Amino acid sequence: MITVTIAGEPFAVPAGTTLQQVDDLHRTALVFGCRAAQCGACVIRVTSGATHLSPPDEDELVVLDVLGVDGDHRLACQCTAFGDITLEVAE
Repeated sequence: MITVTIAGEPFAVPAGTTLQQVDDLHRTALVFGCRAAQCGACVIRVTSGATHLSPPDEDELVVLDVLGVDGDHRLACQCTAFGDITLEVAE
């Protein structure tokens, strides 16, 4: 099991769990819109453990660029956690 901490609340989940699955199971502070890397509603800021997330694909990078966010931000709908991570919901 790994720990995914979202807005200060830890959730124990198996490695390889997507952040969408974490939210579906535990009703976290994450906000989702399209769930397909198109709307940007699920922007998060990774405060630790970024290397434990799946790498961003081209679609995610395009949306993050359009949103003008820096390198510690990701789209939650595109992330799979493979180790302990801590994140905040971006405003």
